[in-house]
Amino acid sequence: MSDAARRYNGAHRTVFAPEILQPRRNMLKRALLYATAVIVLSACGFHLRGQVELAPLLSAPWVKSSDAALAADLRNALRQSGVTPVKDPAVATAIIDLVSVNYSRSVQSVDARGIATGYRLKYHVIYRVVDRSGRLLVDNTGLSVTRDLAYQSDQVLQKQKEEKILREALRQDVVRQIIRR
Repeated sequence: MSDAARRYNGAHRTVFAPEILQPRRNMLKRALLYATAVIVLSACGFHLRGQVELAPLLSAPWVKSSDAALAADLRNALRQSGVTPVKDPAVATAIIDLVSVNYSRSVQSVDARGIATGYRLKYHVIYRVVDRSGRLLVDNTGLSVTRDLAYQSDQVLQKQKEEKILREALRQDVVRQIIRR
């Protein structure tokens, strides 16, 4: 073989080397995976959470509750659904009465020394909906949502913050369920 042929064969690599094609293959696989996920999710009826269309009877509801935070969250959710909650029950088209609101924390697990290592957080609400004339639209309906909280005695402050965040998440879950029903 001549020197020129040896230099040519040794100096040039094939343009389609595997290390060049690998990023393209990964990108193609990723695009195919995303497209498949979109098709599967749309085929099963999945859609992002958006505005909930409420009955015309709930166009101006009044929220009655002993729990100020839950009432405020429910009013905000109603506003986001295109409804204007009223401050006076006399002008309300319906009354959403949060009859009972209970938050509880119970020990779920303990270690060998008898110290709690896990808690179950529970938010339980009983509500009813009455129209302006006092006719019962939704009888006393109970909603319960729970979350588990792993607990470590050396992380007291972090776990208190986490419990507060979980409590707010539980409250938001209850609000979403009330709005959907």
